[in-house]
Amino acid sequence: MLKKILLSCALVAAVATSLTGCGPKKPDGMPEVYPFAVKVVDGSTPIADVQVFFIYDGNAVVAGTTDAKGVATMQTTLQNYTEKGAPAGEYRVTCTKDPLAEHWKTPEEISKMPLGEQMEYQKEWQAKCDELPREIPIIWKNFDKTPLTAEVTTQGGEVVFDVEGRAEE
Repeated sequence: MLKKILLSCALVAAVATSLTGCGPKKPDGMPEVYPFAVKVVDGSTPIADVQVFFIYDGNAVVAGTTDAKGVATMQTTLQNYTEKGAPAGEYRVTCTKDPLAEHWKTPEEISKMPLGEQMEYQKEWQAKCDELPREIPIIWKNFDKTPLTAEVTTQGGEVVFDVEGRAEE
């Protein structure tokens, strides 16, 4: 009986060991990445839910979303493979957090509308969103005009973007 238990344990251990590292394989062309974070604040107040993108020349996407502390841990994704960090280099950076208006119709009500009515409702809702004050300057969202930059070194690091007094840019 003891032999059966030991044999079973050995078999389970062998299977578990063989499964280690069975996640997605690192694809060819995946750049070397280094730990990097972007912090977005308004003065000393962190801003959550900001989508941060590095404008990267390679095939990978370098992005993160700020948490309750205003910190986005950057991640690099190529195909279905993601690693925490960003490739070394200098980047233009975009930050986006669009204000969202309350919906006055439920998703069920919207789904029952004819397509034309749904489109009109969405246009009206988007117009209400556009009227709301922004936490993040709209220019920070523009890939061509963003004034934000970050430099990632092989040491990794962090950059802080402060929106204080800049919401109308």
